[in-house]
Amino acid sequence: MASVKGIGGVFIYSPDASRLAAWYEEVLGIEMEPHPDGIGYYRVFLTRDIETSGIRENPVFAINQAQEKIANSGRGFLVNLRVDDLTGFLEQLRARGVEIEDRILEWERGKHAWIRDGDGNRVELYEEILPEATPPG
Repeated sequence: MASVKGIGGVFIYSPDASRLAAWYEEVLGIEMEPHPDGIGYYRVFLTRDIETSGIRENPVFAINQAQEKIANSGRGFLVNLRVDDLTGFLEQLRARGVEIEDRILEWERGKHAWIRDGDGNRVELYEEILPEATPPG
């Protein structure tokens, strides 16, 4: 049976794609490239394929110019970005004046915090905690 294997990408539509792409680059450090269509920006991340263990270019993170009016609230999506050091990353964001929600969730699989991007979209930052390997025998 065919099934979903992961996320192929995140596509954000903005009334000002250029400004929002610059925000993600300047504030979060995600280097964005202009899309060949001339009206969007993207970044492709490298990941390891679970089935083959090979490295692949996927998922894509894209910001596209909205072609229609976007609602001011209730957009119905949340972007989750993995980070390597949540505490350190939050300190960097605070220094840049980014509003960080008070709640930080920590459990055995990871730590989560939430911010708002330059368009007011809610963004979740996630630091994965990998389970410790159990010695054989």
